[in-house]
Amino acid sequence: MKTVLSLLVLLISTSIAAGNTARVWPTIPFIRGADLCAYKQAYTQTRSEYMREMTDLASDLMQSGAKGYEALQMLVAFDSLYDKNRNLALQHKYLDVTLENTLKGYLDQYYRDLRPSQRNVSFNHLPGARHIINSARNGQRPGYVPEDMFEKLDYIAYGSYTLAPNCKGNIVVTVTLVGRYGDTKTYMGTGKPATVMSQIGSRMFEDFQRTKFPSQIRLRNRTITILGGINGDIDKVWDLNSAEDMCASMGGRLPNGSELEIINNYGSWNGGISLGNKAWAVRGGKVYRADLRNPSPVRNRWEVNDREFYYTCIK
Repeated sequence: MKTVLSLLVLLISTSIAAGNTARVWPTIPFIRGADLCAYKQAYTQTRSEYMREMTDLASDLMQSGAKGYEALQMLVAFDSLYDKNRNLALQHKYLDVTLENTLKGYLDQYYRDLRPSQRNVSFNHLPGARHIINSARNGQRPGYVPEDMFEKLDYIAYGSYTLAPNCKGNIVVTVTLVGRYGDTKTYMGTGKPATVMSQIGSRMFEDFQRTKFPSQIRLRNRTITILGGINGDIDKVWDLNSAEDMCASMGGRLPNGSELEIINNYGSWNGGISLGNKAWAVRGGKVYRADLRNPSPVRNRWEVNDREFYYTCIK
């Protein structure tokens, strides 16, 4: 644990290169938390409720033909078997390795499926390939990081896991990324051990890859800056004139239909915005709807049934 804390202190002090891929230490230490399943079972039943449940079970066994002492022995055996199985499950051998590697696998899968032009987060192995191979041969994770290479990382990750309170084999997992100033990003998921990291991988991908404003893109032979809305993100209004006013207050304007289509072509993973089939405000008090192509996706306000309109400003 001291090693993990010392690495945190060292990595927090490093600088992050703006605009580059965020580099994360690939070994993620996981701390086992409290058993929420056992906690729930212990504190959601009073002693009288527990005794009543055991008495009812003994009565059912005796009605099925078991004698009193036989019913007692069966109850004790069932209780012992349940505790034995729980103890085996709680050993959690190598669960931390499973969680770490499935997170990396799911995150890589999102990049392969969605194929953004630039990858904004990755797990970086700093030692050479020989060290990684030797660690794997010895049943160890390649977690060694030379002190003179800390400046090559942007985040260190650690996590926790515990049995979920539904007592159905699910686990609750958290993963925290710590940046150079001690700022943190924490992600949480709940599910089976083999799939729970897909939730965290998805949220991590979206957090790092989704367009953040202001964002610059090439538009034909010029560069435009997408400002987002007055709230710093994609915003919506109920009056088209309000969208014009919001953009003017930010020193920008609403895009026209052609500009909005190019922004859509970049998409939310490449510095633009994926419009979907929502109604968007455009210049001149018009509405853009990508699903209304005939004769044009740019429509008058009275031609659409929408009551709220999304907008982004540009300059």
